[in-house]
Amino acid sequence: MDEKDQQKLENHTEQHSRPLARLIGIILIVVAVLVALYAVVGYTAWQSGEAIRKEREESQQAEQAARQLSLAQEDIAQGSYHLALRRLEWILQRDPDNKEAQAVRRQADAALKTALTPIAPASPTPPPEPSPTPGQISEPEKEIERLRRLAKQEKWEDLFEGTLVFQRQYPGYERLETDRLLYNSSLNLGLSYVQGDQIETGIYYLAQAEKLGDLSQEALDYWLWAELYLQGMAYYGANWGAAASFFRDLCLSAPFYHGSCDKLFDALLAYGNQYLVAQDYCPAVNLFREARQYGRNQDLDLKLNEAVQGCAEATPTPAPIIDTLPITGTESLEAPVSDE
Repeated sequence: MDEKDQQKLENHTEQHSRPLARLIGIILIVVAVLVALYAVVGYTAWQSGEAIRKEREESQQAEQAARQLSLAQEDIAQGSYHLALRRLEWILQRDPDNKEAQAVRRQADAALKTALTPIAPASPTPPPEPSPTPGQISEPEKEIERLRRLAKQEKWEDLFEGTLVFQRQYPGYERLETDRLLYNSSLNLGLSYVQGDQIETGIYYLAQAEKLGDLSQEALDYWLWAELYLQGMAYYGANWGAAASFFRDLCLSAPFYHGSCDKLFDALLAYGNQYLVAQDYCPAVNLFREARQYGRNQDLDLKLNEAVQGCAEATPTPAPIIDTLPITGTESLEAPVSDE
């Protein structure tokens, strides 16, 4: 092949390669544009999803705060000022600029100050009076006076024990008054304990008070919350689903009670993690999303993302259809015997 033929071959090859190169270049440009467009759309969708999620969480928090504010106003109307203040403190911890909650708190403070009996000037504290032992009360009227003083001093433990001792020795003496003293001491001890660490003891005292008279709505509410809390804690760490159920009810009605919403968050996170470990992703998504209403941490976000991806990729398997009739207790498992 001479030089001219070689040149013609090269020109021919070059002419054919140029359209191919252009085509490849166009394809690469289109792919790059599609990738960029997909990234923009994905990012926009993510931003939109985050905005919707944040708006939903804020809406749920606002609804919960509004519910607690309404309950606080009901508490004030019923004279349960301390309970109203606890609800309002919970709201203001999360939203310090809530003007309505601030106004209702001032109302509760003023009502509480009006309801309190003015305190007399401080006087020397009298020495403690020894409690009589059963069967050794020789002057019942003097003992009644001592019990009245204990009630004024709000020494509820001493009043409860002393009144029980008195009623055992003198069951009919000033029974209405001693029952009233026993009721007051039981009620105050119950409320004090259910708000502290000795919840079961508090329930016991509230039950004693209920035997002697009607309980206030505040006492009934605390009794219910205490039982929900104990039931939730009984399943805490053993059955996360049951624990979440009890703390869900408690968080809705009394989010300030013993960190009930924090307990709900932990239970939902642990329950969702059980589904995640079992690769049952879709139920885990719902639990993790519910948990985000009550708390946020990096571990939860990672688990939620994993569950969402796993749920999207999961292929549902149809359940087998078994065309059989249920076996009752009167039916035999043996094949019928032929008459032939």
